Amino acid sequence: MGCLFDAVPRSPVTLTKSEGNVGRVHQVAVEEALAELAAASANFGFLLPLEPLLLVYGAGAEADAHDRPNQSLAQARQFAEVLTAESVRLLGPDSTDGPVHRALAELRRSGDPTPDGEAGPDDRSCARRLVRHCFDLGVWYFRLRTGVRDALSFVPPAEWDDAPVGSPHRQVPVREQVTGLATRVALLDEYALMLRRSFDRRAPAETATHAPLKARSALLEAEWRVADLLTEAGWVVRDDSDAPHELLVRGVAVRGAAQPDQAAGPDYVLRVDGQPVGTVEVRPRGKDLRAALARPGEADTPSTASAEQRMPYTYATDGVRVLFQNGDDPEPRFREIFSFHQPDTVARWLREAVADPQAPTFRGRVRRRLPDLDDDGCAQSVLRSWQYNAVRAFESSLRRGERRAIVQIAVGGGRAVTAVTVAYRLLRHARARRILFLVDRVDLERQALATFAAYSGPGEDGRKFTESYRVERLSSDVVPSQEVVVSTVQRLHNVLSGGKPASGVRYRPDLPPEFFDLIIADDCHRSVSSRWRALFDYFDAPVLGLTATPTDQALKVFQGNLVSSYTFADAVADGRAVDITIYRIGRLDTRPEWAADTLEELDLDAKETLGHRRSVVSGQALHSALTAFKEGLPSMFPERARPGSGDVSLPKTVVYAADDQHADEVVDAVRAVFGQGPGFCQKVTLKGGSPYRLLSQFRNTAEPRVIVVVDLLTGTDIAPVECLLFLRDVRSSYRYFQMLAVGTRPIASAALRAVTPGASAKTRCVVVDPVGVARHHSGWPSTTRKRRRGRGKDADEAPAPAAAATVDDAEIMERWRSFLRAGNDPARELITGTGGLSEEDVRRLHSWAESLARPPHGLTAERIWSAYERAGVTVSDPRRPRVPKGPVDLLALVRHEAGLEPRPRPYRDQVFDRLDAWIDHQERGGRSFDSDQVWWMEHIADGTAAGGHFAAASLDAVPFTLRGGTSGFLRAFGEHGEQGAVRLLDELRSVLA
Repeated sequence: MGCLFDAVPRSPVTLTKSEGNVGRVHQVAVEEALAELAAASANFGFLLPLEPLLLVYGAGAEADAHDRPNQSLAQARQFAEVLTAESVRLLGPDSTDGPVHRALAELRRSGDPTPDGEAGPDDRSCARRLVRHCFDLGVWYFRLRTGVRDALSFVPPAEWDDAPVGSPHRQVPVREQVTGLATRVALLDEYALMLRRSFDRRAPAETATHAPLKARSALLEAEWRVADLLTEAGWVVRDDSDAPHELLVRGVAVRGAAQPDQAAGPDYVLRVDGQPVGTVEVRPRGKDLRAALARPGEADTPSTASAEQRMPYTYATDGVRVLFQNGDDPEPRFREIFSFHQPDTVARWLREAVADPQAPTFRGRVRRRLPDLDDDGCAQSVLRSWQYNAVRAFESSLRRGERRAIVQIAVGGGRAVTAVTVAYRLLRHARARRILFLVDRVDLERQALATFAAYSGPGEDGRKFTESYRVERLSSDVVPSQEVVVSTVQRLHNVLSGGKPASGVRYRPDLPPEFFDLIIADDCHRSVSSRWRALFDYFDAPVLGLTATPTDQALKVFQGNLVSSYTFADAVADGRAVDITIYRIGRLDTRPEWAADTLEELDLDAKETLGHRRSVVSGQALHSALTAFKEGLPSMFPERARPGSGDVSLPKTVVYAADDQHADEVVDAVRAVFGQGPGFCQKVTLKGGSPYRLLSQFRNTAEPRVIVVVDLLTGTDIAPVECLLFLRDVRSSYRYFQMLAVGTRPIASAALRAVTPGASAKTRCVVVDPVGVARHHSGWPSTTRKRRRGRGKDADEAPAPAAAATVDDAEIMERWRSFLRAGNDPARELITGTGGLSEEDVRRLHSWAESLARPPHGLTAERIWSAYERAGVTVSDPRRPRVPKGPVDLLALVRHEAGLEPRPRPYRDQVFDRLDAWIDHQERGGRSFDSDQVWWMEHIADGTAAGGHFAAASLDAVPFTLRGGTSGFLRAFGEHGEQGAVRLLDELRSVLA
């Protein structure tokens, strides 16, 4: 240890005058006793030049751990108290956060001794663990004070080996027993109190020394976290780069050799089966991790490997974020991952690289080994045209290295077959090991398992998917190792949160982030909600999202990478769906009800529950609505009217109620109005008994004719449904469309007649609307027909109904201009753009856009902007992703029509230009921002662009809660105190708006 002692001057053992002549007489004796103790302690002697008390308490805890574990715990607690006080003295009182201080707090709590009694194995085990904990904290303190990162290895005393003498499992003693150490500790007992009083009177370090020590502490804190992450992932972390690595473990993470701060070379070298395979660069929080990854993967120091040794795996981390780059990938690029890959995973990658050097990784095999769809025979034997396009587009995206892609396929378009085809080809040709298929509900899980079981790939001669590859449900206790794992998002989240959903996703060794090569998320507009989105961030795998309704939130999570789109309009044109007809009942009195919906259900990004008033048909109005519905059936289905009577048998009908109590009221009212018994109308809710049995009965038999539901029936195949009755308002357009989709599935005439006597064919779905819900969602669903593919000449020549007529861009722009000419422009101050947008301004804009969406105009901001875009009028920044346009974007088009803005630009581009200009102005004034602060500013700009105004309360919503919410913002910008951070936020909000 002599070389380490030279790093800092010795901390002299001095006693004050108040301790009298005894202290002066024995000072030399104390120093000699401390030196002997340091020499006797293999694990704490290096602390003598820095803080003798840490040596005394650490060596005491070590000496007593075997025979007197309670005393050892007390000594460990004293060690933690001294080190806590010393760190505050050196770093300042505001530096009591971070993993080291949490470890110190845990050590203080764990160091509470139990009542005296005979020491047992558990007591000894706890004491030994805390001694090792003291050693690790002592190493941190040594590196903080000295800046030296020499390897310091813990040496367990011989007494700690409990294996019988002569046993092959008994360790070879590497040092003498601690009997002499205990004696030396006892000799210092009478002086320990004087040393402690001297320590307690020590003045705080000069403020000027705080900054450099804090910078060094930040790096050490990151290293502390990294060591925990590596250990969690199964790596054995060693500090001694010269020690042999032939352990009974596969992966060893070796800390870099002794080097001063800022020296070149990796912080860790990862060894698998004794061979160096990768490096880990550690940076303090807030530093640019991409710059660390830009360094070469190989190092030229003896501790890493020879210059010829290839180390393809490079990590850069601050202990919270982990970036990874696989040098074997085609066109290697970094990506953020949840945690380090396990040694077994890295060993498998190395074997795969040796077996196929031309395509050493999964991404390489996708690029080189995955044949074109036509060469595989999929187009002719399995897929329809839109499914073919979807599979091909996703595979092209995967070959380009894009990690997330979303595919839109309308209800009834065969999303499951598309997903199974993707899985089959990647398993067969790209040698994917495991694929995860995520769904939103248990009934969809059953459907997915049935689809896999029925699928037969091209060239398999009728052999089913499940005969070639194993498919299994994910259970809550055992992780299956099959090629395809099917799960609901709820069950997977429960597995990864340890049954405590509120605690969030945590690392699970038997289900590590690299467990899957691909994730397929059906109905991904649901699974990307803030509640489940962490699942996608946990797994280090590309994600394919499938949905009929790609929400703004889903497009954002999938980075705007919509690779293929088969819309409801396409499905209607192809005969894969029936069109929608709205049947409005005269204005009825509705009951405003205080309803609890989640923001997630309203397509917003949060988990909270909120209350709002919505229209509900109830009481006398309910009977009036049902009577009008019954009397209107002949006009809805005139071809089914019975000769003479004009009556029409009630088609299969789904009624949407507000809640369970309302559903009970509706069931009674339906039976009364139609004069039928209990079998005619039934309530079906997921909370009720046997919902799937009732749905099956509704689908396949003549009764019940009507079901009343509260929950969504998304993805449930009930093709006989021809009527949807809304007795409650729906605020979300996406949710409304999912409700409509239940009635849009086509059905064969014979199958329809089997459950609906008198029916000839299902040609449309009638939406009965007594609450006016359709007027809120005039653009949903879009029924613009593209072309009628493969449906014969008669179908091509048949006139389309007015709702399905083609509307070109010129007509859209003219309708928009007509709307403005009618005096419907927003307030003058919003048009001139002389001031920023307030929260009230944004509310007015949204109300104005709602009036634009209502008949006779029926226009949305996205449709108008897209028309101008295709006409070449607007201009967008190519560096920024295209996102759907909202009411705020319409202001630029209003200014354009008023002659104030020749080339309209998206509001998002304007906001980020203002941010760039503001940051540039600040930096010219001498202020710089780290990457963490830039993250906060960019996401505040993103929130401003999305909503037109950023409220300070948004800091306590996703994504800001991922970094501590308001408290995290104050920490990031608190160098000038809390008020400084608040002033910066106010300035930023003003500039961006």
